[in-house]
Amino acid sequence: MDLTAAVTGVFKEAYLVGGALRDALLGRPFKDIDVAVPPSPDFEARVRRLAARLGAAAFPLDEENQVWRLTQRAAPRAQVDIMPFVGGSLASDLKRRDFTVNALALRLAPGVRIAARAKTGDFAFKPARAAVIDLAGGLKDLAAKKLRPVTPAIFTEDPVRLMRAYRLAAGLGFDLTPEAVRGIKKHAALVAKPAQERVREELMRLLESPDSHAWLGLMHKHGLLTALFPELAAQERCATGYYGKGGVLTHTLRVVERADELYRDLPAWLPAWKKAGDLLPPARLLRFAALLHDIAKPPKAAMVKGRLRFFGHEEFGAVMAGKEMERLRFSRDEIRLVCAVIGAHLRPGNLAANDSISDRAMFRFFRAMGQYTVPLLALSWADHASYVTAEQLRRMRKRLQAPPAPLPAGLPYNSPKKTLRYMQVLNQLFNVYVKKSLKLGAERLVDGNDVIKTLKIKEGPRIGELLEKVQLLQFEGKVKTRDQALKALKGMK
Repeated sequence: MDLTAAVTGVFKEAYLVGGALRDALLGRPFKDIDVAVPPSPDFEARVRRLAARLGAAAFPLDEENQVWRLTQRAAPRAQVDIMPFVGGSLASDLKRRDFTVNALALRLAPGVRIAARAKTGDFAFKPARAAVIDLAGGLKDLAAKKLRPVTPAIFTEDPVRLMRAYRLAAGLGFDLTPEAVRGIKKHAALVAKPAQERVREELMRLLESPDSHAWLGLMHKHGLLTALFPELAAQERCATGYYGKGGVLTHTLRVVERADELYRDLPAWLPAWKKAGDLLPPARLLRFAALLHDIAKPPKAAMVKGRLRFFGHEEFGAVMAGKEMERLRFSRDEIRLVCAVIGAHLRPGNLAANDSISDRAMFRFFRAMGQYTVPLLALSWADHASYVTAEQLRRMRKRLQAPPAPLPAGLPYNSPKKTLRYMQVLNQLFNVYVKKSLKLGAERLVDGNDVIKTLKIKEGPRIGELLEKVQLLQFEGKVKTRDQALKALKGMK
């Protein structure tokens, strides 16, 4: 499919604009395409003709500004957003865009062939730089890897651009210019004004960065992180005696950093991850959970017998995180997952505090957490790993799979020995879950009907209790066959 021929067959004057042109100039493949055309009274009719040519569904994305989205029904499944010039001319349109590297245009003409790559389905082509229309210095900023606002007004015109600045900089590997930073600092509070699902989308795309912690730290430095999550502001002044300068917030960002490290090299940190990889949450969702996991420490901070404690911060934190996620219009499933792991993020550490962990204790832990077991262990891994330096963590890597040994009493919370032991327990829990619990769920030896027939009892809560006892015996390796399970049932009268 020659996209240029399809578009120019309907719109005699049309321009490739925005991220597709930017990425093409950077030599990066792209999937989504933005096209700007002169205004016309029959614009909608032409859009529908173009959709027919492309074999695409068409619907208005923004009726007020006449933005239409065309999505192909078959490969390469291109997505084309098309709209008339904002302000009536190409020059006014480009001057209303967000950053100079996005304020570029290339007229679609026969020599500009944009075709999908067969293997990947995305697009790639090499634009002639001399043919690029650049009214704001975008080509220079592209070469310098700088993200510069087209005008100082971009953040007040659309405050979502406050978040987009970091998302784009992270994705492109660009630096924010001083003009961008000044605008963000001045207008950070406006991030609460636009539709929050748009803000969420920019945040979650930022959290796809393998170095998301660095960008969150920069957002905090510029005042945007606490404008987005005001509850995090109190963390900076809380528990500075424990965590040093920046208090709980320093710890929070370090936990996100460890989550970045975990996902950067999963096979090295969790060798069994391939057997349970589909149970791990998307990296961006775990990073989000890490960002909010201690959100309730400041309101729950209290001195108890001379020690600063945070009793109940995990359960209260789950409630607070849930409210934030509802505000940002997360899905129900995402809210349930994040709240479940935040509300239980101390449980693995409580298990690790014991000299040894019985099969029964592990079974009950896995049963209680269910589908959230692996996400919880991943968050706990990042949490505990934050108490040692990155270099210490790398030196520990070969020992993390070793059996955990009891620790002497009285070690400080940030002792490397304590951290190593706790992370060995986390790896033990992860490995046992993959080896036993997943298999247990797939190989149930008896069911409720078997209980009723074997013990001749009526339906009721007792059946679930008996099945759980059989599952525990199976987990412990004391029951391996159906006959053994039925025999064990008979002994439970």
